[in-house]
Amino acid sequence: MTDNTLQTGKIYIKDIFGPSQFYNIPEYQRPYSWEEKDIRALLEDISGAMEENKEKEYFLGCMIWNACQVKGSSGSNIDKYLCYDILDGQQRFITLFLLQAVIRDIPTSAQEKFKERKSFIQERLHQEENEYNNIPERNRIEFQIRNDQDFFHKYLIEDGGTLLEKELKAISGSAKGNISLRNMASGILVIKNWWKNKLSEIEDEKKEKYISGFLKYLSNKVLVLYLSTSNNLDDAYNLFTVINNRGVQLQPSDVIKAQNLREIKDDELRKRYAKKWDDFENIVSAPYNSFSSFLMDLVYIKMKYQSRENKTILKGFEVINRKEIPKGQPMLDFIEKYVDHYSKITDFNKYTSIEETSALFYNLNLILSNTFGSQYLIPLMHYRERFGEIHIMDFIIKIDNLISVMWLLGRQAEIKTRIFIILRRIDNIFESIQKGEISAGEATEELLNNSCLRYDFMDETSSTKKPIIFSDFILQLEKENWGFCIGTQMYKTRYLLLKMDILMGGTNTILQYGNKGKSPSIEHLMPQRIEAAKWNIDSEDHKEWVHKLGNLILIDRNLNSSLSNSSFNEKRKRYQSSIESRANTNYIFITHNEWNIDAIKTNHKRTVNLLKQYYEGNSLETFYQIKKTT
Repeated sequence: MTDNTLQTGKIYIKDIFGPSQFYNIPEYQRPYSWEEKDIRALLEDISGAMEENKEKEYFLGCMIWNACQVKGSSGSNIDKYLCYDILDGQQRFITLFLLQAVIRDIPTSAQEKFKERKSFIQERLHQEENEYNNIPERNRIEFQIRNDQDFFHKYLIEDGGTLLEKELKAISGSAKGNISLRNMASGILVIKNWWKNKLSEIEDEKKEKYISGFLKYLSNKVLVLYLSTSNNLDDAYNLFTVINNRGVQLQPSDVIKAQNLREIKDDELRKRYAKKWDDFENIVSAPYNSFSSFLMDLVYIKMKYQSRENKTILKGFEVINRKEIPKGQPMLDFIEKYVDHYSKITDFNKYTSIEETSALFYNLNLILSNTFGSQYLIPLMHYRERFGEIHIMDFIIKIDNLISVMWLLGRQAEIKTRIFIILRRIDNIFESIQKGEISAGEATEELLNNSCLRYDFMDETSSTKKPIIFSDFILQLEKENWGFCIGTQMYKTRYLLLKMDILMGGTNTILQYGNKGKSPSIEHLMPQRIEAAKWNIDSEDHKEWVHKLGNLILIDRNLNSSLSNSSFNEKRKRYQSSIESRANTNYIFITHNEWNIDAIKTNHKRTVNLLKQYYEGNSLETFYQIKKTT
């Protein structure tokens, strides 16, 4: 393949693994990720097609390759050979590799056939050295970045490697380490188990016949369509992008990765950045549901607005590349900086410089991420980029309070616009540092006192052009029936009670969001149905106060259902050994010996006043003042 045209056609599995075929997993590819259901589906489809009609071909989909000349182990030009970078089809290709290695190692009583099968498959997986014909030793597949090669050699290339079940189970079950190796180890075990079950249904003397028949069918009747660019990395990357736009299941982050890596011409440098990208994806997790979501937030940070230009991640990155950060190393360095900001913000253990308030920082992160997703991280990451950790505790308090007030008052549609305004203020104030007009400390003080972080900020771009009135928020805290836990209301009530846990807990207390990852449950101390319980309360009082904040607490879900209509003393007894991590709940049970309308009113007033004090003060100083009185 020496011209620059796109090569297409159909190819059988026997030819994919033919003597002259070699493959490479390039740096932009993701780890092997097929699960048991994917592997079993493939095996069942192939065996089912064979058993139905062994003469009928089975189509396995499309694979995309880039043909290129690479140097062999000697590094000389003489040792160059044709190799195909796998752009699309990696998961199927590796699964076929695993399948053949497992088939090679399945013993049967037909010894001659068994030896013949082993030899046949071994040649498909690995080229043995032949010094007389100047043929070097070479695996059928190589990995450009990932450290999969040792695994491949021991468990797939070496004869009998798939029989090392104890070692494979250890790799598969490991919580750490290379995810690709874990998945490949698991894949081998899934394939072995499938064959064990399949052969258990077949008489011993017919087992080898079935295995040989399966291998013959796999080799000669299973085929794929292939598209191949010819020794042209640019065409390969373009094809990679085009296929994505036409519906192949690639993530936008994969395309951005490929677009930027292609700009780095130095092979070693490109490999280092490809490895870095893998690290980025491993680092960025909750509250992001994908690395692409994280990259979308970087688009918002750089552009500070939302429009047709950044309707998608790819469009947004095109604008950034055109206007500010070129593709390649500069863009990858930019992404790396914000991955680091994300890591430091979301992992309080790394926040050594604000150790005295690390628990509060962690707690606010916890309720923000579980309530608002990644929205709050946009201004927080950019703040850290511009100002480091100077006054960052005050900033996260203001961001948390501002976003939550807007959300609780039903103004959530305006949150993103306000975030864009804050981002622009950050950059405007940062310019004063660059000009030498103010210090970093003065800059952060100016930002923290800026009108954009105030509740009553007048946003001229808002369709309502109506500022938030703080007294409306306090009135809502007092009057709202928060205990009607339906839809969004449940999340709002839980958020306020979690905030109460933060304010009532110690300065070093780590907030528990829920038991075993489950969100905490909202409990009515005076039950919603007094007719089903022994509660001597006037029905009108019950109607007015049952759903108010003063009658609500948080508990772990597994404690919620059994005593929901029980008396206050019964609840105290039931929960007293399980509420230590719920500071507000703990306070109520310790302070009150009985629960009636007067107790609810007292607790309601305390709750509203505490939240009012915290939101009105809106600072770390206020937080410490509250700690002195609680």
